[in-house]
Amino acid sequence: MKNKKNIKILLPLVIIIWGLLIYNIYDAFYPESPSISKNKSKKYKAPKVKEKDTFSLLPIKNDPFLGTMYQKSKRQQTNTNIKKVNQNINWPTITYQGIVSDKNAKSNVYIVNLNGMQYLLKKGDTIQNIKVLKSSSNTLRIQFKGQTKDFPIM
Repeated sequence: MKNKKNIKILLPLVIIIWGLLIYNIYDAFYPESPSISKNKSKKYKAPKVKEKDTFSLLPIKNDPFLGTMYQKSKRQQTNTNIKKVNQNINWPTITYQGIVSDKNAKSNVYIVNLNGMQYLLKKGDTIQNIKVLKSSSNTLRIQFKGQTKDFPIM
């Protein structure tokens, strides 16, 4: 008796599954072609173009929020002698790739790519006349032949 109940339930389920499978296969091989409407389109009319509103800005005399006189920020003058000295030294290709650290460790290990070779360096380490001076979360300061440069993380 129990087997007849299972057959009454399973047989229609199997027939439905096979029917869906055959329908999907048939539908994949014989898809319906999309219908193309043969409505004649109206003539194209170009949209009307509005003239652009032109304006000009007036110079700012007073700060509107503080009521004080507005002053442009002055650029800090850099020492041009330092730049000339930096240009004379050919730095090797250096990329700062990241930090490796442990929660319990006091010092961090920095991943530095130097001329295609990857090194793990700590603060104060020196390799090929390159010395790691200090680091922040985004930059690494390196000294090479008496000159320093900051390298951003890649």
